[in-house]
Amino acid sequence: MALYSLKSNLHLATLKTLSLVSISVMSPQQSVQETFRTADCVCFDVDSTVIQDEGIDELARFCGKGDEVKRLTAEAMGGNMTFQEALKKRLDIIRPSVSQIKEFIETFPVHLTPGVTELVKMLHERGVIVYLVSGGFRSLIEPVAEKLHIPPSNVYANRLKFYFNCEYRA
Repeated sequence: MALYSLKSNLHLATLKTLSLVSISVMSPQQSVQETFRTADCVCFDVDSTVIQDEGIDELARFCGKGDEVKRLTAEAMGGNMTFQEALKKRLDIIRPSVSQIKEFIETFPVHLTPGVTELVKMLHERGVIVYLVSGGFRSLIEPVAEKLHIPPSNVYANRLKFYFNCEYRA
């Protein structure tokens, strides 16, 4: 009995190893497709991935601070500061109010990346849990999640903080 169990487990381990080997020799597109077919959950970045835009850049443009933030973003991409420093500096430039955030969300359309709606729908149909993970802002990402039928509990992003008078809190 123990020998049969050992053989059975060995056979299963061999099949799993062969499966991993076959994925490693696939073309990149085949490998991605196989990964999506076999995943239990999938985490997507949002800015310039699930959506075509960078949320903070669009918010800055909406608030009349687009050029300043664009310059700072270019500087940050050069590796001169950490992500946290760059985010804080950009928010210190934009200083959005609650009403600006609400107006931005109401007037700025979500530009989903072509094919992402179908991909997320297919994943949901297979019972795959989908998460949105971002260095952006939850308030800007929740409308994206809603469009893709992803529950808010599956969104992980930064939260903007405001004082009681609805002004941005640094």
